[in-house]
Amino acid sequence: MIVQKDKDELLVDVGGKSEGVLPFRELSLAIDHKLLKVGDTLEVMVHRIDELDGTLFLSERRARALKTWEKVIEAHEHDEVIEATVTQVVKGGVLVDLGMRGFVPASQIRRQPVGNLDELVGQHLRLKVIDLDHKRHRVVLSQRLVLEEELQAKKQELLDTLEIGQIREGVVVRLADFGAFVDLGGIDGLIHNSELSYARIKHPSEVAKIGDVVQVEIMKFDPEAKKVSLSLKHALPDPWDEHVDKLFEGNKLNAQIVKITPNYLLVEIVPGILAMVPKGEFDSVAQFTPGQAVEVTLLTINNATRRITASIQHVADVEPDEIERYAELELPAPVTAPVPEAAANEASVTPAAHDAVEPEPVAHDAVAAVSDAPVAEAVPE
Repeated sequence: MIVQKDKDELLVDVGGKSEGVLPFRELSLAIDHKLLKVGDTLEVMVHRIDELDGTLFLSERRARALKTWEKVIEAHEHDEVIEATVTQVVKGGVLVDLGMRGFVPASQIRRQPVGNLDELVGQHLRLKVIDLDHKRHRVVLSQRLVLEEELQAKKQELLDTLEIGQIREGVVVRLADFGAFVDLGGIDGLIHNSELSYARIKHPSEVAKIGDVVQVEIMKFDPEAKKVSLSLKHALPDPWDEHVDKLFEGNKLNAQIVKITPNYLLVEIVPGILAMVPKGEFDSVAQFTPGQAVEVTLLTINNATRRITASIQHVADVEPDEIERYAELELPAPVTAPVPEAAANEASVTPAAHDAVEPEPVAHDAVAAVSDAPVAEAVPE
């Protein structure tokens, strides 16, 4: 118990009619000497005895450190989390007050690199012991380990509730050339470009930006790899339903050329729906350029396969027998277009980055493999 308070030390009754001197420098950082008063009690230990007069020199911080060391050993043995406050920035990391000093390397503070360590002073960290030096009573701790374990638990909890076909809300966290990554609340899923929009896009930034809150459909997930593939367009209105009033044989529409080959033209007749203009329904490919606006007449519409043929040359006058001829046209079954290797590599990321499904081969016709056109509206060469 404190019996006297002086300018830079305390006189403390340690029992047995003995008093000891407790310098302020022997107080731990958790105690503000300005708030101490006579009558307060402290846990102290005798760390030195003056050989001349027998004066007891006490230390509160050493007593706390000894008691804390026992708790640190127990926490390490039981893999428990310890809370501590950052007190100082040192070379390679920060010091924390556990009741004794502990060291947290900069690489073990967060899952991502920390920019300015000075901003951490005064903050509370949740830590696990990763190394002990019993001889020197030194301890090394990690908050990153705690965060990663919590993230893995959160991922598993989310995966246990996922089902194919579910609509989930997420936040766009990153854009790549081949798609967008969406945080579902613990797991990052990948929306491949072909699943971002019914309309043709060249880059995900055309339909999404970082921070967007989106509704996505679960297309596929791998519980073991903790990876998910998503679709944004499946959660959007279907253009075939939105534009049903325009999709009938003989209708004339303004369209845009999206691809030119010697055997056919591919045109977008409404956003998200493509039609094929076969060879014979245009004079020469030389007169067309990608992006050019043209007027077309719809010749045949197959709602089951979502394939449409159209004419440019005969816009003014399409004969009924021509429509019948194209109605009998049989198109080959779609082929599989492999996803570029770069996309697959990008999607296979570590937990420290993003956990997303590698883009699976997407069902496309031969034309779609080159043009990235949606499967339903693509046509073969």
